[in-house]
This record gives sequence, C-alpha cells and structure tokens, in this order.
Amino acid sequence: MTIDRNQITAAMTFYSASDSKFTRLYREEVEMVFSGLDCALIREQAVYCSAELTTGARLYAALREHKLKTRAELREKMGQAWFHANLWEPNVNAAIEFAKFVRSALGGETMVITPAPFEAPGWSQPEYWAFWERLLRTRIKSAWFNRNWQFSNGCAFEFAVAQDAGLPTLDHEGQALDLLAGIELVKDAIEKLDAEGFDTSRQRRNLDWLSTVRAQAGRKFAHKVGGR
Repeated sequence: MTIDRNQITAAMTFYSASDSKFTRLYREEVEMVFSGLDCALIREQAVYCSAELTTGARLYAALREHKLKTRAELREKMGQAWFHANLWEPNVNAAIEFAKFVRSALGGETMVITPAPFEAPGWSQPEYWAFWERLLRTRIKSAWFNRNWQFSNGCAFEFAVAQDAGLPTLDHEGQALDLLAGIELVKDAIEKLDAEGFDTSRQRRNLDWLSTVRAQAGRKFAHKVGGR
C-alpha cells in the first residue's frame, strides 16, 4: 500500500482557528503586521509595486460611462457587488500581475511587495496610507509605479513619500521616474480630471507635498553648492 504524504499533510490540522475576540489599538495592529513582514524580509529591504486600487483610471472610466462624479455615487447606483467585481477585483488582479512582472524583471529572486491583497478590517483610508508610508520609509529600497499611476490618489501619495524618503522610483517599464517628471504627470492628471468635473482635492494635496519635496531638494542642493 502506497501512502501519499501530500494527502495526509493536507488533511491534518494540529491546531484550529478559534473564535477569540481581541481589542487592539491601531498602532498595535500595525506593529503586528510589521512583525509578520519582518519574518519574511529578514532585515533585508524589498521593492514596492504601486498600482491603482480604490481610485484611478479604471474608476474614472466607469464614472464617465455612468455619467457620475464620485465613487460613492457609483457604488450607490451600481451596488457593492458590481463595484467589487468591476473595479476592486480587476484592480487587485492588475496590481498583482504588475508585481509579478517586476519580480520577473528583477531576476525572480528579489522580494517585492504589492499592497493589493492586504486587508485590515476597520482601518480608515488615512490609516492604510500611514501604514504604507511607514513601510516605504523603513523597509523598501526602490518603488515601481504601474501605468497611469498619476490618476490614483494612493499612488501619487506613495510617489511623494518615496521621493521624500530618497528612494529610486521607476515607471511600469523600469525606467527612471524622477521627481520633476512625476510632478508633471500628476499636474496633467489633475488638469484632465478638473476639466471633467471630478474631485481632485486629494491629488492637489499630493501635488502640494511633491512641491514641498522639490523645494527641500532645491535648498539642499543650494546649500551643498554654497558650501564648496
């Protein structure tokens, strides 16, 4: 008689998940997530893959199609199931494929991180952004940005953080994406969205942060030159 060890392993469970309830502060949950990431990173740094998720080109295309202006209006009109199937899932899948592409482009052995699969029930959008900002500043060595990233509030925010942190930033083809080029892309996106009546307040805040980073870089350069 031949025993299939794979079958036995798949069927065996030594401990089962409980129904215990825990109450934690946001900061405590963040520390838990980072401790799990550090188990995989082992004091190395990863490559971050930024891609549209909750906002971006796909969302705006759907808003145009249904003659609406906000994500809330679209969700109310089409329903949560439609929203999930036609916007969220395609964006998650595209983000994962982008991360796989980046990993392959880097030789297949570099640790890459995509935010797409991550879920933290109860976290607000700013709390998600605070988490990704800390990740970018502490555990990332470079950041790649998927096609049309400039239309995504989250991607533009991550670009500003990456620039402020001094990380190398690259576009979807692996070409260098510097601060000035990124600023122009975000400006152009804002102009196009404004012309169609979409809310660009968050993108304008991202642009303000990028402008601040640019000003700081200019002062550092002037100080360096003046000190020669």
